[in-house]
Amino acid sequence: MNPEASLAYLGGLGTELRPGRKFSLDAISTLLAALGNPHRRWASVHVAGTNGKGSVAALIESAARAAGWRTGLYTSPHLERLTERIRLGPDEISAAALAAAATPVRDAVERLLAEGKLPNPPAFFEVVTAVGFLAFAQAGIELAVVEVGLGGRLDATNVLDPLVGVITPIGLDHEQYLGSTVAAIAGEKAGIIKPGMAAVVSSPQAPAAEAVIAGRCRELRVPLLEVTSADAVAAPPTPLRGWHQRENAAVAARACAVLGERGFAVPPAAIAAGFAGVRWPGRLEQIASNPAIILDGAHNPLAARALAVHLEDEQQRRRPKPVIVYGSMRDKAVEEICELLFPRAAAVVLTAPRQPRALSPGALAAACGGWAPRFEIAPDYPGALAAARRLAAPAEADIYVTGSLYLVGEARAHGGAQ
Repeated sequence: MNPEASLAYLGGLGTELRPGRKFSLDAISTLLAALGNPHRRWASVHVAGTNGKGSVAALIESAARAAGWRTGLYTSPHLERLTERIRLGPDEISAAALAAAATPVRDAVERLLAEGKLPNPPAFFEVVTAVGFLAFAQAGIELAVVEVGLGGRLDATNVLDPLVGVITPIGLDHEQYLGSTVAAIAGEKAGIIKPGMAAVVSSPQAPAAEAVIAGRCRELRVPLLEVTSADAVAAPPTPLRGWHQRENAAVAARACAVLGERGFAVPPAAIAAGFAGVRWPGRLEQIASNPAIILDGAHNPLAARALAVHLEDEQQRRRPKPVIVYGSMRDKAVEEICELLFPRAAAVVLTAPRQPRALSPGALAAACGGWAPRFEIAPDYPGALAAARRLAAPAEADIYVTGSLYLVGEARAHGGAQ
Protein backbone atom coordinates (compact mmCIF):
# COMPACT_ATOMS: atom_id res chain seq x y z
CA MET A 1 0.00 0.00 0.00
CA ASN A 2 1.08 3.56 -0.55
CA PRO A 3 0.81 6.01 2.37
CA GLU A 4 -2.66 7.23 1.39
CA ALA A 5 -3.99 3.70 1.03
CA SER A 6 -2.51 2.60 4.36
CA LEU A 7 -4.19 5.49 6.21
CA ALA A 8 -7.48 4.73 4.46
CA TYR A 9 -7.17 1.05 5.42
CA LEU A 10 -6.50 1.79 9.08
CA GLY A 11 -9.18 4.47 9.24
CA GLY A 12 -11.78 2.07 7.90
CA LEU A 13 -11.32 -0.56 10.59
CA GLY A 14 -14.01 -1.24 13.19
CA THR A 15 -13.84 0.12 16.71
CA GLU A 16 -13.39 -1.89 19.90
CA LEU A 17 -15.93 0.12 21.87
CA ARG A 18 -19.12 -1.41 20.55
CA PRO A 19 -21.96 -3.26 22.32
CA GLY A 20 -21.20 -6.89 23.00
CA ARG A 21 -17.47 -6.52 22.32
CA LYS A 22 -15.51 -9.41 23.86
CA PHE A 23 -11.92 -8.50 24.63
CA SER A 24 -9.22 -11.14 24.20
CA LEU A 25 -5.53 -11.42 23.42
CA ASP A 26 -6.14 -14.21 20.91
CA ALA A 27 -6.40 -12.07 17.78
CA ILE A 28 -3.37 -9.87 18.49
CA SER A 29 -1.29 -12.90 19.50
CA THR A 30 -2.20 -14.75 16.29
CA LEU A 31 -1.50 -11.70 14.17
CA LEU A 32 1.87 -10.94 15.76
CA ALA A 33 2.93 -14.58 15.45
CA ALA A 34 2.19 -14.43 11.72
CA LEU A 35 4.43 -11.36 11.53
CA GLY A 36 7.32 -13.12 13.31
CA ASN A 37 6.56 -11.71 16.77
CA PRO A 38 8.19 -8.31 16.20
CA HIS A 39 7.50 -7.28 19.81
CA ARG A 40 10.15 -9.75 20.97
CA ARG A 41 12.89 -7.88 19.11
CA TRP A 42 13.02 -4.93 21.50
CA ALA A 43 12.68 -4.33 25.23
CA SER A 44 9.74 -2.47 26.71
CA VAL A 45 8.23 -0.46 29.51
CA HIS A 46 4.46 -0.96 29.84
CA VAL A 47 2.34 1.87 31.27
CA ALA A 48 -1.25 1.41 32.48
CA GLY A 49 -3.58 3.63 34.51
CA THR A 50 -6.65 5.82 34.21
CA ASN A 51 -4.91 9.18 33.94
CA GLY A 52 -1.36 10.35 33.36
CA LYS A 53 -0.15 7.26 31.55
CA GLY A 54 0.56 9.12 28.32
CA SER A 55 2.51 11.83 30.12
CA VAL A 56 4.53 9.26 32.07
CA ALA A 57 5.24 7.27 28.91
CA ALA A 58 6.41 10.40 27.09
CA LEU A 59 8.70 11.35 29.99
CA ILE A 60 10.30 7.90 30.17
CA GLU A 61 10.86 7.76 26.43
CA SER A 62 12.36 11.25 26.32
CA ALA A 63 14.78 10.44 29.15
CA ALA A 64 15.82 7.10 27.62
CA ARG A 65 16.42 8.81 24.28
CA ALA A 66 18.51 11.49 26.00
CA ALA A 67 20.58 8.64 27.46
CA GLY A 68 21.41 7.50 23.92
CA TRP A 69 19.00 4.58 23.49
CA ARG A 70 17.09 4.07 20.23
CA THR A 71 13.52 4.45 21.41
CA GLY A 72 9.94 4.04 20.31
CA LEU A 73 6.78 5.43 21.90
CA TYR A 74 3.30 3.97 21.41
CA THR A 75 0.36 5.95 22.79
CA SER A 76 -3.35 6.47 22.24
CA PRO A 77 -5.65 8.06 21.34
CA HIS A 78 -4.36 10.55 18.82
CA LEU A 79 -5.54 14.15 18.78
CA GLU A 80 -5.16 15.11 15.12
CA ARG A 81 -3.28 12.42 13.14
CA LEU A 82 -3.10 8.66 13.46
CA THR A 83 0.69 8.86 13.08
CA GLU A 84 0.86 10.55 16.51
CA ARG A 85 0.37 7.11 18.07
CA ILE A 86 3.71 5.72 16.84
CA ARG A 87 6.93 7.64 17.45
CA LEU A 88 10.40 6.59 16.37
CA GLY A 89 12.81 8.58 18.49
CA PRO A 90 11.66 12.20 18.61
CA ASP A 91 9.43 12.01 15.54
CA GLU A 92 6.02 10.74 14.57
CA ILE A 93 6.26 7.82 12.21
CA SER A 94 6.49 8.99 8.61
CA ALA A 95 3.76 8.18 6.12
CA ALA A 96 6.19 5.94 4.24
CA ALA A 97 7.27 4.03 7.36
CA LEU A 98 3.65 3.62 8.39
CA ALA A 99 2.82 2.12 5.00
CA ALA A 100 5.85 -0.19 5.19
CA ALA A 101 4.47 -1.66 8.42
CA ALA A 102 0.76 -1.49 7.62
CA THR A 103 1.08 -3.39 4.33
CA PRO A 104 2.43 -6.67 5.78
CA VAL A 105 -0.03 -6.38 8.68
CA ARG A 106 -2.96 -6.05 6.28
CA ASP A 107 -1.65 -8.96 4.20
CA ALA A 108 -1.29 -11.12 7.32
CA VAL A 109 -4.82 -10.26 8.45
CA GLU A 110 -6.28 -11.22 5.07
CA ARG A 111 -4.30 -14.47 4.98
CA LEU A 112 -5.29 -15.45 8.52
CA LEU A 113 -8.95 -14.74 7.81
CA ALA A 114 -8.82 -16.82 4.63
CA GLU A 115 -7.19 -19.70 6.50
CA GLY A 116 -9.72 -19.52 9.33
CA LYS A 117 -7.04 -18.73 11.91
CA LEU A 118 -8.81 -15.48 12.73
CA PRO A 119 -12.56 -16.02 13.17
CA ASN A 120 -13.30 -12.29 12.86
CA PRO A 121 -11.43 -9.27 11.48
CA PRO A 122 -9.27 -7.65 14.16
CA ALA A 123 -10.45 -4.30 15.46
CA PHE A 124 -8.75 -0.97 14.84
CA PHE A 125 -6.63 -0.91 17.99
CA GLU A 126 -5.43 -4.47 17.49
CA VAL A 127 -4.29 -3.74 13.96
CA VAL A 128 -2.67 -0.40 14.84
CA THR A 129 -0.87 -2.08 17.74
CA ALA A 130 0.53 -4.70 15.36
CA VAL A 131 1.57 -1.94 12.95
CA GLY A 132 3.32 -0.03 15.71
CA PHE A 133 5.13 -3.08 17.04
CA LEU A 134 6.27 -4.09 13.56
CA ALA A 135 7.38 -0.52 12.80
CA PHE A 136 9.51 -0.54 15.95
CA ALA A 137 11.20 -3.74 14.82
CA GLN A 138 11.72 -2.43 11.29
CA ALA A 139 13.34 0.72 12.69
CA GLY A 140 15.70 -1.27 14.91
CA ILE A 141 14.70 0.37 18.16
CA GLU A 142 16.14 -0.94 21.41
CA LEU A 143 13.50 0.18 23.92
CA ALA A 144 9.80 0.94 23.46
CA VAL A 145 7.60 2.69 25.97
CA VAL A 146 4.07 1.44 25.39
CA GLU A 147 0.89 2.94 26.79
CA VAL A 148 -2.07 0.65 27.42
CA GLY A 149 -5.12 1.52 25.37
CA LEU A 150 -8.00 0.33 27.59
CA GLY A 151 -7.69 -1.49 30.90
CA GLY A 152 -4.64 -3.71 30.83
CA ARG A 153 -5.35 -7.40 31.32
CA LEU A 154 -7.02 -7.88 27.91
CA ASP A 155 -5.63 -4.83 26.13
CA ALA A 156 -3.91 -5.62 22.84
CA THR A 157 -0.62 -4.24 24.18
CA ASN A 158 -0.55 -6.86 26.93
CA VAL A 159 1.30 -9.35 24.77
CA LEU A 160 4.48 -7.64 25.95
CA ASP A 161 6.96 -9.12 28.41
CA PRO A 162 8.18 -5.78 29.77
CA LEU A 163 11.21 -4.98 31.88
CA VAL A 164 9.24 -2.49 33.96
CA GLY A 165 5.55 -1.97 34.59
CA VAL A 166 4.10 1.40 35.53
CA ILE A 167 0.61 2.04 36.90
CA THR A 168 -0.53 5.66 37.06
CA PRO A 169 -3.53 6.90 39.12
CA ILE A 170 -6.62 4.71 38.82
CA GLY A 171 -10.16 6.03 38.94
CA LEU A 172 -13.56 5.38 37.41
CA ASP A 173 -13.67 5.41 33.61
CA HIS A 174 -14.97 3.00 30.96
CA GLU A 175 -16.94 1.25 33.70
CA GLN A 176 -19.05 -0.67 31.17
CA TYR A 177 -15.89 -2.49 30.08
CA LEU A 178 -13.64 -2.49 33.16
CA GLY A 179 -15.97 -2.69 36.17
CA SER A 180 -17.99 -0.36 38.34
CA THR A 181 -15.56 0.05 41.26
CA VAL A 182 -12.03 1.34 41.61
CA ALA A 183 -10.96 -2.08 42.90
CA ALA A 184 -12.39 -3.86 39.85
CA ILE A 185 -10.75 -1.41 37.47
CA ALA A 186 -7.46 -1.76 39.36
CA GLY A 187 -7.69 -5.50 38.83
CA GLU A 188 -7.82 -4.93 35.07
CA LYS A 189 -4.93 -2.45 35.15
CA ALA A 190 -2.86 -4.77 37.35
CA GLY A 191 -3.19 -7.39 34.62
CA ILE A 192 -0.04 -5.94 33.01
CA ILE A 193 2.03 -7.20 35.98
CA LYS A 194 3.97 -10.31 35.01
CA PRO A 195 6.53 -12.56 36.69
CA GLY A 196 10.10 -11.54 36.00
CA MET A 197 9.53 -7.79 35.83
CA ALA A 198 12.28 -5.78 37.45
CA ALA A 199 9.60 -3.83 39.33
CA VAL A 200 6.22 -2.17 39.13
CA VAL A 201 6.28 1.57 39.78
CA SER A 202 2.98 2.94 41.04
CA SER A 203 1.68 6.48 41.34
CA PRO A 204 -0.14 7.52 44.52
CA GLN A 205 -3.34 5.49 44.48
CA ALA A 206 -6.69 5.33 46.22
CA PRO A 207 -6.56 2.69 49.00
CA ALA A 208 -8.73 0.23 47.06
CA ALA A 209 -6.46 0.40 44.00
CA GLU A 210 -3.29 0.28 46.09
CA ALA A 211 -4.44 -2.93 47.79
CA VAL A 212 -5.15 -4.66 44.47
CA ILE A 213 -1.82 -3.66 42.93
CA ALA A 214 0.12 -4.70 46.03
CA GLY A 215 -1.68 -8.05 46.15
CA ARG A 216 -0.90 -8.78 42.51
CA CYS A 217 2.77 -7.91 43.03
CA ARG A 218 2.99 -10.17 46.08
CA GLU A 219 1.34 -13.01 44.19
CA LEU A 220 3.83 -12.78 41.31
CA ARG A 221 6.82 -11.81 43.48
CA VAL A 222 7.40 -8.57 41.61
CA PRO A 223 8.87 -5.67 43.62
CA LEU A 224 6.42 -2.78 44.04
CA LEU A 225 7.84 0.74 44.18
CA GLU A 226 5.20 3.19 45.37
CA VAL A 227 5.78 6.85 44.60
CA THR A 228 4.27 9.30 47.09
CA SER A 229 3.12 12.87 46.68
CA ALA A 230 6.17 13.92 48.69
CA ASP A 231 8.41 12.47 45.97
CA ALA A 232 6.93 14.96 43.53
CA VAL A 233 8.60 17.85 45.34
CA ALA A 234 12.04 16.58 44.32
CA ALA A 235 11.06 15.41 40.82
CA PRO A 236 13.10 16.81 37.93
CA PRO A 237 11.31 19.79 36.35
CA THR A 238 9.38 19.49 33.11
CA PRO A 239 7.51 21.99 30.92
CA LEU A 240 4.30 20.03 31.60
CA ARG A 241 1.96 22.15 33.71
CA GLY A 242 0.09 21.17 36.87
CA TRP A 243 0.96 19.54 40.18
CA HIS A 244 -0.15 16.16 38.85
CA GLN A 245 2.64 16.39 36.28
CA ARG A 246 5.16 16.66 39.11
CA GLU A 247 3.84 13.35 40.41
CA ASN A 248 4.03 11.91 36.90
CA ALA A 249 7.64 13.09 36.67
CA ALA A 250 8.47 11.37 39.97
CA VAL A 251 6.96 8.12 38.68
CA ALA A 252 8.83 8.36 35.38
CA ALA A 253 12.13 9.08 37.14
CA ARG A 254 11.68 6.02 39.35
CA ALA A 255 10.93 3.86 36.29
CA CYS A 256 14.08 5.18 34.58
CA ALA A 257 16.13 4.19 37.62
CA VAL A 258 14.70 0.66 37.45
CA LEU A 259 15.61 0.41 33.77
CA GLY A 260 19.23 0.78 34.78
CA GLU A 261 18.95 -2.45 36.73
CA ARG A 262 18.12 -4.27 33.48
CA GLY A 263 20.90 -2.86 31.35
CA PHE A 264 19.25 0.32 30.05
CA ALA A 265 21.13 2.95 32.00
CA VAL A 266 19.33 6.30 32.17
CA PRO A 267 21.53 8.46 34.39
CA PRO A 268 20.22 11.51 36.27
CA ALA A 269 21.65 13.93 33.69
CA ALA A 270 19.69 12.16 30.93
CA ILE A 271 16.53 12.20 33.05
CA ALA A 272 16.92 15.93 33.61
CA ALA A 273 17.59 16.62 29.92
CA GLY A 274 14.83 14.34 28.69
CA PHE A 275 12.24 15.71 31.09
CA ALA A 276 13.17 19.30 30.20
CA GLY A 277 12.59 18.61 26.51
CA VAL A 278 9.38 16.59 26.72
CA ARG A 279 6.16 17.64 25.01
CA TRP A 280 2.75 16.11 25.57
CA PRO A 281 -0.02 17.86 23.62
CA GLY A 282 -3.51 18.47 24.92
CA ARG A 283 -2.65 18.40 28.61
CA LEU A 284 -2.72 21.95 30.00
CA GLU A 285 -1.23 22.96 26.67
CA GLN A 286 -1.38 26.66 25.78
CA ILE A 287 -1.88 27.19 22.04
CA ALA A 288 -2.60 30.93 21.88
CA SER A 289 -2.30 34.20 23.80
CA ASN A 290 -4.47 37.30 24.19
CA PRO A 291 -6.54 35.56 25.39
CA ALA A 292 -4.67 32.45 26.45
CA ILE A 293 -6.29 29.31 25.05
CA ILE A 294 -5.37 26.27 27.10
CA LEU A 295 -6.29 22.71 26.17
CA ASP A 296 -6.77 19.92 28.68
CA GLY A 297 -8.38 16.55 28.02
CA ALA A 298 -10.18 16.22 31.37
CA HIS A 299 -12.50 13.49 30.11
CA ASN A 300 -13.10 11.62 33.38
CA PRO A 301 -13.54 12.60 37.04
CA LEU A 302 -9.92 11.91 38.02
CA ALA A 303 -8.64 14.20 35.26
CA ALA A 304 -11.28 16.80 36.12
CA ARG A 305 -10.06 16.87 39.73
CA ALA A 306 -6.51 17.53 38.52
CA LEU A 307 -7.75 20.38 36.33
CA ALA A 308 -9.84 21.75 39.20
CA VAL A 309 -6.73 21.87 41.41
CA HIS A 310 -4.88 23.73 38.66
CA LEU A 311 -7.72 26.26 38.33
CA GLU A 312 -7.67 26.81 42.08
CA ASP A 313 -3.91 27.39 41.91
CA GLU A 314 -4.50 29.96 39.19
CA GLN A 315 -7.04 31.69 41.43
CA GLN A 316 -4.42 31.86 44.17
CA ARG A 317 -2.23 33.69 41.65
CA ARG A 318 -5.09 36.18 41.22
CA ARG A 319 -5.90 35.15 37.69
CA PRO A 320 -9.49 35.98 36.65
CA LYS A 321 -11.86 33.06 36.62
CA PRO A 322 -11.61 31.43 33.18
CA VAL A 323 -14.15 30.73 30.50
CA ILE A 324 -14.52 26.99 29.92
CA VAL A 325 -15.41 25.44 26.58
CA TYR A 326 -16.72 21.94 27.29
CA GLY A 327 -17.88 19.03 25.18
CA SER A 328 -18.18 15.33 25.95
CA MET A 329 -18.97 11.87 24.68
CA ARG A 330 -22.24 10.31 25.84
CA ASP A 331 -20.54 7.55 27.88
CA LYS A 332 -18.69 9.87 30.27
CA ALA A 333 -19.53 10.89 33.86
CA VAL A 334 -20.48 14.38 32.75
CA GLU A 335 -22.37 15.41 35.87
CA GLU A 336 -19.45 14.62 38.17
CA ILE A 337 -16.97 16.31 35.82
CA CYS A 338 -19.10 19.42 35.37
CA GLU A 339 -19.72 19.71 39.11
CA LEU A 340 -15.97 19.83 39.61
CA LEU A 341 -15.16 22.31 36.84
CA PHE A 342 -18.06 24.64 36.12
CA PRO A 343 -18.24 26.45 39.49
CA ARG A 344 -14.57 27.41 39.01
CA ALA A 345 -15.36 29.28 35.78
CA ALA A 346 -16.75 32.73 35.10
CA ALA A 347 -18.79 31.26 32.25
CA VAL A 348 -19.10 28.03 30.29
CA VAL A 349 -19.71 27.41 26.60
CA LEU A 350 -21.28 24.02 25.95
CA THR A 351 -20.57 22.42 22.59
CA ALA A 352 -20.01 19.04 20.93
CA PRO A 353 -17.04 17.52 19.11
CA ARG A 354 -17.63 16.23 15.60
CA GLN A 355 -18.24 12.64 16.65
CA PRO A 356 -21.30 10.38 16.43
CA ARG A 357 -21.02 9.54 20.14
CA ALA A 358 -20.93 13.20 21.22
CA LEU A 359 -23.43 14.43 23.78
CA SER A 360 -25.48 17.28 22.35
CA PRO A 361 -24.98 20.76 23.83
CA GLY A 362 -28.67 20.84 24.72
CA ALA A 363 -28.39 17.60 26.69
CA LEU A 364 -25.29 18.94 28.42
CA ALA A 365 -27.17 22.10 29.36
CA ALA A 366 -30.07 20.12 30.80
CA ALA A 367 -27.77 17.86 32.83
CA CYS A 368 -25.06 20.29 33.91
CA GLY A 369 -25.97 23.88 33.13
CA GLY A 370 -26.94 24.49 36.74
CA TRP A 371 -23.33 24.12 37.86
CA ALA A 372 -22.19 27.08 35.74
CA PRO A 373 -22.47 30.71 36.87
CA ARG A 374 -23.66 31.35 33.31
CA PHE A 375 -23.55 29.29 30.16
CA GLU A 376 -24.12 29.50 26.43
CA ILE A 377 -24.56 26.84 23.79
CA ALA A 378 -22.64 26.58 20.51
CA PRO A 379 -23.16 23.86 17.89
CA ASP A 380 -19.47 23.36 17.12
CA TYR A 381 -15.97 24.32 18.22
CA PRO A 382 -15.50 27.41 16.01
CA GLY A 383 -18.78 28.81 17.33
CA ALA A 384 -17.84 27.91 20.88
CA LEU A 385 -14.47 29.62 20.59
CA ALA A 386 -16.07 32.79 19.24
CA ALA A 387 -18.50 32.83 22.16
CA ALA A 388 -15.69 32.13 24.64
CA ARG A 389 -13.61 35.03 23.27
CA ARG A 390 -16.56 37.38 23.72
CA LEU A 391 -17.20 36.18 27.28
CA ALA A 392 -13.51 36.31 28.23
CA ALA A 393 -12.83 39.80 26.86
CA PRO A 394 -14.16 42.05 29.66
CA ALA A 395 -11.98 40.46 32.39
CA GLU A 396 -9.15 39.38 30.05
CA ALA A 397 -9.80 35.84 31.23
CA ASP A 398 -8.14 32.68 29.97
CA ILE A 399 -10.09 30.15 27.91
CA TYR A 400 -9.86 26.46 28.80
CA VAL A 401 -11.02 23.91 26.24
CA THR A 402 -11.70 20.62 27.99
CA GLY A 403 -13.72 17.44 28.16
CA SER A 404 -13.44 15.12 25.18
CA LEU A 405 -10.02 14.54 23.66
CA TYR A 406 -11.81 14.76 20.31
CA LEU A 407 -12.72 18.35 21.16
CA VAL A 408 -9.13 19.03 22.22
CA GLY A 409 -7.94 17.64 18.90
CA GLU A 410 -10.32 19.93 17.02
CA ALA A 411 -9.05 22.88 19.04
CA ARG A 412 -5.42 22.05 18.22
CA ALA A 413 -6.25 21.83 14.53
CA HIS A 414 -8.16 25.11 14.69
CA GLY A 415 -5.37 26.80 16.66
CA GLY A 416 -5.90 30.31 17.95
CA ALA A 417 -7.79 31.43 14.86
CA GLN A 418 -10.15 34.34 15.35
